[in-house]
Amino acid sequence: MDTFNAEPDCCGCRFEQSAPAHHRRLVSLEAQPMTSLVELIEMAATWGEIEYGETEPVIPPSEWIDFAEAHAWTDGDRVFDALVALASLVPRARSTAAPVLVSV
Repeated sequence: MDTFNAEPDCCGCRFEQSAPAHHRRLVSLEAQPMTSLVELIEMAATWGEIEYGETEPVIPPSEWIDFAEAHAWTDGDRVFDALVALASLVPRARSTAAPVLVSV
């Protein structure tokens, strides 16, 4: 992670290119932690149940760790840890296949 950038909204990263509005919200994680955390918890917990990205592109939780690593933060370790924890809230895909029994 790089040193803190005073203008994080204009970094030119691949995330900003593909989902500019969601990029700004993720970058605001340090400046407005409660607002951002609540939104990201809700998104992670309901990922796969709700169709995100229909009205504007979003960065999926599976990309949040890469996002953290691609940006400069005042406290990079804290933001990285928060995004790792948030990404881990995504429910695992439910399989419709019958369980496989393994003999030991």
